[in-house]
Amino acid sequence: MIETTNKLTELVKVIIAEEEAILDQLDVELRLCKATANAEGLKQFAEVFYFIRYDFPRLNFVVGERCGTNEFLWAGLAKNLIEELGGKNGPSHNQLYRDFLSSVGTKSEELLKEPLFAQQFNANWENFCRTASLEEALCAIAVYEIFDQPDYQLFLRVMQEAGVPEYGLRFFRVHAAAEHFEMFEDVVAWLQEQEGGKEAFAKGKDFVVQTQRKMWNGLMECLEKQCLTCPV
Repeated sequence: MIETTNKLTELVKVIIAEEEAILDQLDVELRLCKATANAEGLKQFAEVFYFIRYDFPRLNFVVGERCGTNEFLWAGLAKNLIEELGGKNGPSHNQLYRDFLSSVGTKSEELLKEPLFAQQFNANWENFCRTASLEEALCAIAVYEIFDQPDYQLFLRVMQEAGVPEYGLRFFRVHAAAEHFEMFEDVVAWLQEQEGGKEAFAKGKDFVVQTQRKMWNGLMECLEKQCLTCPV
């Protein structure tokens, strides 16, 4: 058990390092600081990034439906959805993001327009969750949760630099400290011992890494071109 835990801990460290390397290569933090240095740029980020994070809870349902009656497989997804609702005390993560939108003076979420890169990001995720093997899809969700810490720690620093009020920062604080991969550790550890399990995890991870890199490129290009009306 201890050996398995140590292996998973090392696996998480490797994946975090891989995402941090992408963030460094693309110079995301500096570019995002520049893009959000004024009120309009900050509002644009809030409105555009809404479409990157809003669809994630639904993907848990998509993959969960494929698990059938096997609660061992869907347990992590269910726990993840409870966390999305804010756990026992709330508020939900969606509400925290609405607070962020409000804190920077954006329009209501019903009026936001989804840019093309975000459409592609969400379509790629949905397609993978529906058509990849169940094992690969579960692993992709688990790996995506590992990205929370490096991504949202960066976002938190940038949003603080931009002067976002405290109630607007709560969404980023929650995710910067998240350890949601723990909800999937049992399934991932089990898969690692199954025939083809390591390959399934590798395929799920590769999908997430590649898709995330495309997302960062699309997000930064959209912000730097000030394309609030990016093609839709």
